[in-house]
Amino acid sequence: MEDNNRFLEHTEEKLSSLDGYFNIAAEEDGFFLTVYPQQGTGEPVKGPKIIEALAELGIDKVDNALLTRVVREALGTPVKVAEKPVEAEPDIQIQISRDKMEATLQVIKPQGCRPVSIEEVMDRIKNAGITYGVDLTAVETAFAKPGTIVVCANGLRPVDGINASITYLVDLENKGRPVELEDGRVDFKNLNMFTVVHADELLAEKVPATPGTAGMDILGNEVFPKPGRDVVLPKGKNVYVDEGLKVYAAQAGQLVMLNNKLNVIPMIEIKADVDLSTGNIEFVGSVIVKGSVQTGFTVKAEGNVEIAGSVSGGIVEGKNVVVRMGIQGMNRGYIKAAENVVSKYIENATVYAGKDVIVSDVVLHSKVSAAKRVIVEERRGLIVGGQISAGEEIRAKVIGTNSATNTDIEVGVNPQLREEYQELRKEVKKIELNLEQTKKALTVLKAMNQNTLPPDKHEMLLKLTKAQFHLIGQIETMRNRLAEIEISLEEMRYGHVKVADTAYPGVKLVIGTLVKPLRDAAKFVKFYAEDGEIKTSSYK
Repeated sequence: MEDNNRFLEHTEEKLSSLDGYFNIAAEEDGFFLTVYPQQGTGEPVKGPKIIEALAELGIDKVDNALLTRVVREALGTPVKVAEKPVEAEPDIQIQISRDKMEATLQVIKPQGCRPVSIEEVMDRIKNAGITYGVDLTAVETAFAKPGTIVVCANGLRPVDGINASITYLVDLENKGRPVELEDGRVDFKNLNMFTVVHADELLAEKVPATPGTAGMDILGNEVFPKPGRDVVLPKGKNVYVDEGLKVYAAQAGQLVMLNNKLNVIPMIEIKADVDLSTGNIEFVGSVIVKGSVQTGFTVKAEGNVEIAGSVSGGIVEGKNVVVRMGIQGMNRGYIKAAENVVSKYIENATVYAGKDVIVSDVVLHSKVSAAKRVIVEERRGLIVGGQISAGEEIRAKVIGTNSATNTDIEVGVNPQLREEYQELRKEVKKIELNLEQTKKALTVLKAMNQNTLPPDKHEMLLKLTKAQFHLIGQIETMRNRLAEIEISLEEMRYGHVKVADTAYPGVKLVIGTLVKPLRDAAKFVKFYAEDGEIKTSSYK
C-alpha cells in the first residue's frame, strides 16, 4: 500500500510539471495552429519552434502579431495562421558529364508539387541540347521514382587507335633451355645458351599505330578518337634501322635485350678463375668463366653465366647459369637463375631457378627449388638428402639411399605464386571493405534532398562516386590475377615425381598438400596425386 501511495505521489509530481505543446493542421482553407498551455512548472511553447515547423511545411509568411497572441493565450483552440501555399514546381535536374558522353536525370517532386508529365521531362532533356543516345526506359524510371538519379543518355565513345608494336624476329625466350631428346632426356652438349646473330640479320620490325574510329557525344558532336601511340624502335648498340620500321644487326655477335633495346655485344670472358685476381664480377650482358668461381666471390649478370670449372662456396646469379664441373656449396653462397640452372653435380648448396634445374650426375644434401622441373637422370642420376622442390616435375634415377637418408621431395608447389595469391586475397578483402563503406556513404548522401544538398556534401558525393568505380576496377583487376594464379596452381596439382630406378625409405614425398613418407623401396615408379592421396604407377 505504501508503494502504491509513493507511485501516485510521484505521478502527481510529474503531472504537475508538463510542458506546453502545439499542433499544426492542414485544412482545405488553410493551416490551423493549436497551442496547448503548460501544466504547473512546465515550459510554455516557444514561438521560434512554431515558425520552424511552419517553414518545414513551406510556410514562410506568418502574421507575427497573431502568432504571438496565440502562443501567449494558449487556449487549446485551432486558429488559422496561414493560407495553403501555391502548388510547388517540379525540379527536373539534368547533369551533363564534362566529356559530354553521359547525362544523368533526377525528377524531384516537392510536397504540394503540381502534376508533371513525361512529355515535359522529355522537353527539358531536348532543351538541354541532348539529341543523341537518349534512354527512354531510364527516363521513365526517373519519372516513376522521384528522387532517383539515372543515366538518361549515353554517347558513342570513340574507339581509340591501336598502339604501335614491335615484332621480334629472333627467339629471345628459349635461350638457356637445353635440347630435349625424343625420349625426354636432355642433351648436355647442346645447351643453346646464347642467341647468336649474323651481320645484316633482321632482328625486329615495327607494326605502325592505327588512327582509331570516331564516336558521338550526347549533344550530337563528333568525338575524335585518340590515335594509337607510337613506340620507339628498340635500337641499341651495333644495330641499324631501315625504312624507319626494321632493325638489323650491324655485326655478328651475341644479341642481348637491355633496357628494352636490342644490342649486339661481345660477352665478358674471364680466362681463369674468379678470385682475388678478378674480384667480383657484375655485368649487364653475359659472362663466360673459363676457370672456377672460388669461395666467397660473386658473379652476377643480367644475361647468361657459363662456368667451365666449378663453383665452390660462391654466389652466381644470371638469366641462365651453366656450371660444367659442378656446384660445391660448402653450406654458403647460392646459385640463382631467372630461368635455368645446368650443372654436373650439386652438393651442400642452395640453388633457385625460375624454370628448370638440370643436373647430369648427383644432388647431395642440398636445397634445390625450381618453378617448373628438377631433372637428375644422366650418369648416376642420384638425389640424396636435403630438400628438392619443383612446381611441375622431379625426375631422377635414384632418390635416397638404402640407409634411409632423410630426403624431402616436394612437387606441385610454387612458393612465389602461393605467397602472391595469399597477399592478393588479403588486399582484395581490404578493398572490398573500403568499397562497402563507400557504398554506405553514397546511400546516405543520395537519400538526402539533392536540391538542397550543401556544396561540401555534393562534392563528397562526386568524390565517393569516383572512388567507388576506382575500387571496383581495382577489385576486378586483382580477381583476374587471382584467377590466373588459381589456374597455375590447379595445373600444379598434376605435379609428379618419376624415378627411373629406385626410391628408398627415408624419402618424404609432398605433392601439393599431400604427404607420403616411403616405408618401402619403390622401383621404376611414378608418384602422383589423385582422389586426395599420393598414388603410384609404372615409370613411363
